[in-house]
Amino acid sequence: MNFTEIIIIILLAVIAYILWCIYRQKEEEKEQITNKKFDAEWEAKKKEEFKDYPHLYGKLEGNWLEVFALHAKNKLPLLKLANSLWLEESVQFDPSEGDEKWYRLWDLTEELLEHLEKYHGGSVIEHEIAVCTYWQIASEAIGEVIKESRKVGGNKLEVEPYTNIEKIVSLFPKKANHPAKEITFTDEKGSFPRESKGSDIIKKKLKDLGL
Repeated sequence: MNFTEIIIIILLAVIAYILWCIYRQKEEEKEQITNKKFDAEWEAKKKEEFKDYPHLYGKLEGNWLEVFALHAKNKLPLLKLANSLWLEESVQFDPSEGDEKWYRLWDLTEELLEHLEKYHGGSVIEHEIAVCTYWQIASEAIGEVIKESRKVGGNKLEVEPYTNIEKIVSLFPKKANHPAKEITFTDEKGSFPRESKGSDIIKKKLKDLGL
């Protein structure tokens, strides 16, 4: 094989490589376009699926919106479910500061639900789904703590995910009648969770649900 033939072979190899690179680039561009189209269609499908929950879509942890939206679709009482998630772990405590704060968190939940219904946008079902999600995550977290000790120190409930109850109000826009100050979950000394008497309105709803 002479020098000219070698050069020709090298040139052909380079040309073949360049053509292959161009081909791969075009194929990758096609894949990107296809993926973007698929993602856009999937996003549109999900938005349509959760059109009744515009304040929650894309804002709740995990797939809990999907889970609790299905409960709502099947007419299962979400308020009762949220209370059950809280109550299930309540009986696991030995009397302690943590036990007291756990009860305070439910009283604050009642107060929060009444506040949302009166002063914030969104449907009652949206409010209850947000609360169910909070209690699902909080119950799982406290369950892990109780495995170590049934006597739970109060400081164990002063961190996430328990303090995430404060974030729920930010999911829903304020109505025109909203008071000057937002609901707070800490007392004047900054201690969390503050004491609360709950809500007579929510207590009546729970009673009507057989609780």
